Amino acid sequence: MSIFVCDVCGEEIALHEGILTWSRSNSTLTNFKLTHKNDDTGRVCRPEENNRFKDLYTLTLLSGYLEFTNYLFERWENGFTLKDAEMLESVMQQLNLHMHEKLILLAEDEE
Repeated sequence: MSIFVCDVCGEEIALHEGILTWSRSNSTLTNFKLTHKNDDTGRVCRPEENNRFKDLYTLTLLSGYLEFTNYLFERWENGFTLKDAEMLESVMQQLNLHMHEKLILLAEDEE
């Protein structure tokens, strides 16, 4: 199965350890980061300046993935702009690879 990589420390992220954060202002979405959650081990990867989040485990479920993309579409429909699009693209590439591999495994199980 695909692995997720932390945008801050560069290490692998387990599904239950990860979080997607971003910053939302009055009309802008920016600074999308897939990172480890800050935890008791002293790991501090989650950006403090980001004021929105979604747990990685939730995003890897089809319902969570669709909910997140719907959130983005609604913001853009309401006139929000996207800064640092390459950051969001990097996150979406990791999620898409995971979802693709998940579907392949499901298809193989049915055969």
